[in-house]
Amino acid sequence: MDRVLSPGLRPPVPARALRARAALSRVTLAPARGTLARVSRFSGALVCAAALSAGQARAQALKAPAAPQSTASGASAADLRGWLARIHEAAAHSSYVGTFVNSTGTSVISSRVGHYFEGKNTLERVDALDGEPRSMLRLNDEVRTIWPRYRVAVIEPVDPRASFPALVSGSEKHIPDFYELHVQPMERIAGHDADRLLLKARDDSRFDHVIWADHATGLLLRVDVQVAGRTLESSGFSDVNIGVKPDAATVHAELHRADGYRIVRPVIEHTKLETEGWTMQAGLLPAGFQALDCVRRALDMPGESGPQPKVLQAIWSDGITHVSLFIEPFQPQRHRSEGLTVIGATHTLTRRVNDMWLTAVGDVPPATLDQFVRALERKP
Repeated sequence: MDRVLSPGLRPPVPARALRARAALSRVTLAPARGTLARVSRFSGALVCAAALSAGQARAQALKAPAAPQSTASGASAADLRGWLARIHEAAAHSSYVGTFVNSTGTSVISSRVGHYFEGKNTLERVDALDGEPRSMLRLNDEVRTIWPRYRVAVIEPVDPRASFPALVSGSEKHIPDFYELHVQPMERIAGHDADRLLLKARDDSRFDHVIWADHATGLLLRVDVQVAGRTLESSGFSDVNIGVKPDAATVHAELHRADGYRIVRPVIEHTKLETEGWTMQAGLLPAGFQALDCVRRALDMPGESGPQPKVLQAIWSDGITHVSLFIEPFQPQRHRSEGLTVIGATHTLTRRVNDMWLTAVGDVPPATLDQFVRALERKP
């Protein structure tokens, strides 16, 4: 469930903390930014896997599949798929409570996460421990973000897109073509013995990922995004209790606390770039990135009246990471400067093209974002 600040809005201080106005103008399916966003991004193993596997939920007592036996550096494609399948399985059938921490090198943000299965119901509660008070609550296929200071509740459907190495977006079939698996010595993470896996990028269009999965269950514990051995961003649990008894009351209590809040339900229309008058020059796109979705929605800006601007967002993935390209009419009062912004592993490239404003966002190198922007063209 990745979320992002609207591309026309500046991030608050401290960096990566979401302010309410920005959150209310998010575009669903974007790369994650902000505390709760980063939690939901990490919780591909925590949140989205359950959505992808809702029809396959089993009893909590289901035995986790064994870890693949290969320990060789440069393991096979089958080994990589096996590890990803195990992490999928753990995400879909685990209940846990823990503290999630995201570190970009310039900031450290933490949240408390509770994720439960109760019968056929999937519930989750995420409370921000830093920055603007807010809670994200999930009940099955609906997510509600509560902003108590503003007395606003944003209600959205669960984003079925995976966005963390714990989960595969689309098919994992081609992931080994672009990432090489190296199984490394086990380490202890968040109080658990963890298998450590390096997914080394095979080209310069993406970053390396180091992931740690609980040895006993396969649940994802941490991921570092790296380039040339240098960590750009780290996301994971500082502590986690796996296999807890579901506690639905903690979710329902917070849902009822929002009674009387102003409800915002962003209207999202699924479309295609071609339908909107755009096309991508396939020969200019970085290898391995496949189109996932394209949506259009109006920005809901609290305190602003009149027609709201509409943003078109197209999303691509290589199975592990994502790139979003936002397209909207140029507005001088909102779009003041072109350039590149870097927060941890996430790069944001903004550029004016004639009367349009383009924003490319992703946990990828700047040159990869530039390729996406250059590949976009108006249909005659």
